[in-house]
Amino acid sequence: MKKYLPYLFGALAFILPLGLYLKTLSPTYIPVDSAEFTLCMHYWGMCHPPGFGFYVFLGKVFTTVFPWGQLIYKANLLSALYASGTVLVLFLTLVKVQVKYPVALLISLMLAVSAAFWEYSISADVFSFATFLVALSFLFVFTKKPFWAFLALGFSASHFYITVMLAPLFAWYFSSLIIASEERQNSRTNLINQVWNFRWSGFRFGDLVVWAIFFALGFVGQVMMFVRMQQDPVINWGHAKGIAGYLYYVRRQEFGSIFLIKNPVLTFSLIKYFKHIYVYLQGIVIGFGVVLPILVPLGLVKEGLWKDKRVILLVSSWLMIVLVQLFLLSTIDPLGAGNPFQINKFYLVSYIPVLILVGMATQKFVDWFFDGETMYVNLLLSAIVAVYLLSSFKSHNLSGNYFSKNMVLDAMEQLPSGSIGITVSHVFYFGGLYEQKIDGKFDGVTLLYFPNEYNRDNEGYHPELFSGKVDEDFVAKVRGTNEIGNAENYILSVIARNPGRDIYILQGSFEEGFFRYLGQYKVPYGLWWRVVRNPQEKPDLDKIVGLLEGLRNGTVLYNDFHFKQQQMDTMLYAVSYNSTGVLAAKYGQWDKAIGLLEKSDKIKPGNSSVKAEIDLVSKVRDLWGQEEQLLGQKDAERLSDLGNGLFNLGNFEGCARVFRDVLKIEQKAIGYNNYASCLASLGNLSEARENYQKALTIDPNLDLAKQGLEHLDSR
Repeated sequence: MKKYLPYLFGALAFILPLGLYLKTLSPTYIPVDSAEFTLCMHYWGMCHPPGFGFYVFLGKVFTTVFPWGQLIYKANLLSALYASGTVLVLFLTLVKVQVKYPVALLISLMLAVSAAFWEYSISADVFSFATFLVALSFLFVFTKKPFWAFLALGFSASHFYITVMLAPLFAWYFSSLIIASEERQNSRTNLINQVWNFRWSGFRFGDLVVWAIFFALGFVGQVMMFVRMQQDPVINWGHAKGIAGYLYYVRRQEFGSIFLIKNPVLTFSLIKYFKHIYVYLQGIVIGFGVVLPILVPLGLVKEGLWKDKRVILLVSSWLMIVLVQLFLLSTIDPLGAGNPFQINKFYLVSYIPVLILVGMATQKFVDWFFDGETMYVNLLLSAIVAVYLLSSFKSHNLSGNYFSKNMVLDAMEQLPSGSIGITVSHVFYFGGLYEQKIDGKFDGVTLLYFPNEYNRDNEGYHPELFSGKVDEDFVAKVRGTNEIGNAENYILSVIARNPGRDIYILQGSFEEGFFRYLGQYKVPYGLWWRVVRNPQEKPDLDKIVGLLEGLRNGTVLYNDFHFKQQQMDTMLYAVSYNSTGVLAAKYGQWDKAIGLLEKSDKIKPGNSSVKAEIDLVSKVRDLWGQEEQLLGQKDAERLSDLGNGLFNLGNFEGCARVFRDVLKIEQKAIGYNNYASCLASLGNLSEARENYQKALTIDPNLDLAKQGLEHLDSR
């Protein structure tokens, strides 16, 4: 029976995590990149830099050959297979470094149920593949297979450049084994052997050459990617051509090269770096049973475990990966409330050397304190695995999570045929493309995606939208006196080139600020804003409100979700309810407005601005209809409250009418200023100028009136 134990434990190391991942596997695309990677696999296309060429190619083969399930399911399943393979390879590596089977299995299963690893094992993403390649590299190292170790490391480095730093460490480790082995000494003295056996700083020249060749072979995916790139595939991020375009692409220049993202707002600081170190170490301790990571430094000290070359290799590899990776992430504040990134996915590769060290240290403690008997340790490890499994199962069970797909369907169904939908959401754009290209829906809609100010992909996909002349008058009206950024200017120029097309912009919390420069030239339209040329044109309010009824995700709440991106995507609904509520209030539909604003507040409670809007609408509603009474009572203060409320809600006609009444009661500078502001917003510039000047005649120091005149002068 004993001879079958290795096979039994090995089978469990693969089957148990695979069963878990199949149970919790996402049936569709989820944030952030699963739809994009699936489309890249299907069309053998170019994903976002650095492209992940071999991953995409293997995905193309698997999704073509595997006969069961929809495309997205097969792509998600591939991640589960990579993840289960990682757990198996980690188990085999632990056994190879003399960790007993039960301990090795349970420590491997700790990786399987750890929150970050589990999250990226149940949908199409590249991180379970990354961890698998690194785990495979270490297995080949400890089974003394240098050629295979460098080949696996090459595949890893061709996707995740940071792991190239492990190559010299692997070379040192294998060279130290060669030096220590008398069997590798060669007594022949011909010239070829002399060159081959030439040593420099302990490294044998011939070995370095062969290892370098095998390492370079791992970059075959990059070569395939370059060739495919020249063929302009259906999914073609960057539309790079030639060697120069390829180098720009693989160096991630669009995203700022070595740092995660190119953005002048996101800057590096040492404080952020130390925050990342804190967050990482906290995650290691909490994620792996608290006590187990503490065993590692204790095990290094006791009985000189730190002198073991395997330990030196593992510790050096871990430190190199972690310190450099955290440095590259340090344009982002990991503790910042507005941080949009799932930072923990970048930690996964480093977990492999950590868990091998945990296994070695745990086995040492078993040998020291229990004379090699593993029963008590097995019970402890089993309890830890069970706790993590049960505590994370609900949040990581995506088997019924259709939120992202439903979000795409909710929004895409609202767009009329022949329209253009603009989005800055990665999740929505590739989800929309998936629905169009794979499920054959919404083929009359053109989606434009603007991921950053450097990307010009839309011009490659839809050149006809960029060939028209820019309507400079429209651009000037929208800009006014505002200074807007390069990305905003670029999108505005696209809108201005297509005056004959219905153009819509997907709403959202980020988008609310980003597209603020469009001002009155965008009005709510369900989950979108509709770009309008005439802001004074009254929209079909009943139709717009009706678009928000019967949504698939109409009752979802921010706190319903574990994953940050899905939480953020609920804000599409919150912002849409909010903007439509304000629009309803503008046209005097007070109860409908308050109902929509309360829906917005319910999605993510605690937003002070939404509460303020509800209070404002309630206050204006109570004052609405009392104008004649207030005018008769000469109550200028409450009339001014009504006028200011109407102005803030965008009802400039009502605002102007109310402030005319105020001026009948009292002729104060602020009254003329407010009346002028309402007129200016209605486009009555000459009358607005006249009233600003009246305000300044009464109060020459009224800054609001001065600013109003300056704004008029610039128009």
